[in-house]
Amino acid sequence: MSASRYEIVPMRALHLDEVMAIELGSYENPWARSAFESELRRNPVSWSRVALFREAPERVAAYCVVWIVFEHVHIQNLAVHPAHRRQGLGRLLLQHALEEGRTRGAFAALLEVRRSNDAAQRLYRGLGFVETGTRRDYYSRPREDALLFRKELGDAPRV
Repeated sequence: MSASRYEIVPMRALHLDEVMAIELGSYENPWARSAFESELRRNPVSWSRVALFREAPERVAAYCVVWIVFEHVHIQNLAVHPAHRRQGLGRLLLQHALEEGRTRGAFAALLEVRRSNDAAQRLYRGLGFVETGTRRDYYSRPREDALLFRKELGDAPRV
């Protein structure tokens, strides 16, 4: 992947139409637009970013929503537009999120993923996440277990 083709910037309301198109095309049980709006307006622990494809016209290629809460980075949502998948963009966004968490004093990252989402599990394992447990019937539409993953971030600076 050529990182120079993308720019990671804070998610803003003007990105939401494109974010929602990616969300609706990526998940069987997608977030509502109001959930993203809440992340942008009312959630002080939210770190929400989009990766903009720099070639004209500039478009949202991917997004990531994480919560940085005290010593943990909680991965909430991540999706990549189908035209930009398998180029390392999800990995790039997660690396930025983990580094932001480390900078803010977090020492671990946590997430849930559908048991059937092999591609996401490969991404997380490739970044050093390890499976730590299961949440039975965590997801609906369709009902499915969530696998819990954790990654130690090492010695984070204390703020």
